[in-house]
Amino acid sequence: MSYWDTSALVKLYLRESDSRRFEELAEETNRLVTAAFARHEVRAAFRRREAEGALAAGESATLFQLFDGDNARGEIEAISDSAAVEAEFAGVLETCLSRQPPIFIRTLDAWHLASARVSGETEFVTADLRQRAAALALAFNVLPT
Repeated sequence: MSYWDTSALVKLYLRESDSRRFEELAEETNRLVTAAFARHEVRAAFRRREAEGALAAGESATLFQLFDGDNARGEIEAISDSAAVEAEFAGVLETCLSRQPPIFIRTLDAWHLASARVSGETEFVTADLRQRAAALALAFNVLPT
């Protein structure tokens, strides 16, 4: 298993230049782990792409149904918010913002990293460069390499 942030999950449903690499990573594991709120981020990402014209009208809803189906089948495990995640979140912020130079991490990116730590995953899959830097600072094996 490996922890997947939203930027990586979206690559599995949208045809982008680097989507194949993320599909290969997904095939190498039996289950993807992410934060429960990623469901909302995925929906927003699909809808945003549709509003930008990158997806046809109604396609964001179809993609979201596919994502929801994968969740329902247990192919994606959602880590719920908890006191443990909240405590870990504070540690993620401290680690990232205390570095020289600081890693200016966004709130939900830090929450993803906290969720990954609580889940016990050692691999962190992301397409986001800032989050990649934070995950490396937290000693995750960051994919793709």
